[in-house]
Amino acid sequence: MTQLEIKDKRTELTDFNDALFAATKAEGRSMNEEEKAKIQTNLRTLEDLNLMEASNNLKGTDGKPVNAFQNVHVAKKEKFSLLRTVRDLANGVKMNDVARDVNVIGMQEFRQSGINPQGAIIIPTMYERANILAGTATAGQEIVAEDKRAILPPLVDKLIFSQAGATFMPGLVGTVSIPSYAGTTVAWKTEVDTATDGGGAFTEVVFAPKRLTGFINVSKTFLAQDGVGAERLLMDNIANAVARMLEKTILGPATVSATVPSGIGYKINNANATTKAVLTGATLTWAKIVGLESSVDTSNALQGNLAYMTNSIGRGILKTTDKGVANDTGDYLMSEDNMINGYPCLVTNSIVSTYGTAPADGNLVVFGNWADLMIGQWGGYDITVDPYTAAKTNQVVIVINAYFDAKGLRGAYSSGADLDEYQKSFACESIK
Repeated sequence: MTQLEIKDKRTELTDFNDALFAATKAEGRSMNEEEKAKIQTNLRTLEDLNLMEASNNLKGTDGKPVNAFQNVHVAKKEKFSLLRTVRDLANGVKMNDVARDVNVIGMQEFRQSGINPQGAIIIPTMYERANILAGTATAGQEIVAEDKRAILPPLVDKLIFSQAGATFMPGLVGTVSIPSYAGTTVAWKTEVDTATDGGGAFTEVVFAPKRLTGFINVSKTFLAQDGVGAERLLMDNIANAVARMLEKTILGPATVSATVPSGIGYKINNANATTKAVLTGATLTWAKIVGLESSVDTSNALQGNLAYMTNSIGRGILKTTDKGVANDTGDYLMSEDNMINGYPCLVTNSIVSTYGTAPADGNLVVFGNWADLMIGQWGGYDITVDPYTAAKTNQVVIVINAYFDAKGLRGAYSSGADLDEYQKSFACESIK
């Protein structure tokens, strides 16, 4: 094919894919299997056209064109650059082919999850691209090595919950129900007594996508950079922004709603509860530390990934509070190696100092089995580039949308003020 034919064919396939996505979005539905297969076929054809175009541009030592499919050559596919894509959109420039491919894959992943993304850049959780093409003249066969990688740094590596051993489940589709079993009971009987039904009660923990959104401001001077370091810094900032917001929410005081996951700190801030105490920033004692562990043990949850968690102020309090009633033992609640009664204590400043009832707010200290905390993610990252809002300061606003939910796998799933999704596996105090 000539360069013009390749260009025309690429435009035809791209326009078809765009039209199909627009049609399904307008109809408010996900693609059917036939449509998904057609999109995938078009993407593979686009890859072939890119390689064919590259081969047409290759020249041998004699200056004549060389066909990469018939001779031994190595051709690398251009890598996706978030920095370049943001810069192009901010300047009103059309996306390059690689960014368009990434967008198509990201859109498909979101729609398979049951979500219609709205941003200009749709980043999938994983992106598989052809990295190296080698043609063998004698065999007439090309070998394509696929490189499957995350574009943004994996979120789980950024979360304090990964250190605690929480359960992270990406790639969810629609509403997800996780069964919870109360356990089986048995009883002693005489030889002829009828056995009683020992089956425990089954309940379910329902996870539904909730929109998490935030933004970062990037200067246009920074967007002009082309270095690997600048690209990595932008991606890290986005991943960190999502991780911090997710941590702040899960460890926060939010009540259960259709739009926000409930926070573990809700155990402290729920002033209307009838079965949970409202704590008011009290002085933490050794007896209260043991009481937190006993509370979790009473629910048979003292197993798995057990650890404490607090913020830096809480750590300072724990490291300077003596175990003795008269503060005379020289032995503190937290040891120098950040252990509390044999369990590690993790620190994150996503925990704010506003837990409990005002004015005696305090710092959250939570102990629990973090394996019972499940965090679910739907799709990847939906990014909107806003070049106007902060234009007077020479900045571009990057708005990030992602979809998560979080719950304790063994909680009290009743209704009203007594709803506590972290009741059995976690216990809290508010200290100051």
